[in-house]
Amino acid sequence: MPARLLVALLLLPWFAAMVEAGAWPREKGQVFLSFSSQFEERDKTGINRQSFSFYAEYGATERLTLGLDINGDALRMSKAIAFLRWSVGHTGRPLKLALELGAGQAEDAAALRPGLSIGRGFALGKRHGWLNADLRAILGGGTAFETDLTAGLAVMPRTLAVVQLQAGAPGEGRDYLRLAPSLVYEMRPGAQIELGLIQPLSGGGERGVTLGLWRRF
Repeated sequence: MPARLLVALLLLPWFAAMVEAGAWPREKGQVFLSFSSQFEERDKTGINRQSFSFYAEYGATERLTLGLDINGDALRMSKAIAFLRWSVGHTGRPLKLALELGAGQAEDAAALRPGLSIGRGFALGKRHGWLNADLRAILGGGTAFETDLTAGLAVMPRTLAVVQLQAGAPGEGRDYLRLAPSLVYEMRPGAQIELGLIQPLSGGGERGVTLGLWRRF
């Protein structure tokens, strides 16, 4: 096995702890919290939309991660899902696979959210990163689908560059495709700050800015 690939595999637990874990299980006993806010440009009616999200994970066992995913704005809560994610297959293999099942509320209706995550680490010269795909279906008042494709790279010892392609087919409304690049900076061990952009590619919506705070302990 090439030495740089071996180093990348050894660093994967650190990368997984820095971001929403995706296909990698949260380390047993570890807690990850993310608070973020998204500010969009004015739409055709002249309204600036602002939304908030809270995301939490807890490593219950070496393979089982428990989590909570909440999103809303000043008027209502659009999503509140509690979920569990189970890591599948041999823990030492490069390709990571996890199954997810969530339940809660989405768009004012009771909902189930099954999902699948696939991830793999890579090396780019002396820098190391990861690729991850999250695929989810939301089964409730209607059926919706979400797909997030994420690539991350450690550009400096304390800075990560992350690019995410977000696609969805909601139960009501237009399908969408968005590009969401961001930088994540480690202020101190266990505390990171995220600054990102939202650029709609199709399906409407407005450009926006994301500001987030991540805590790990």
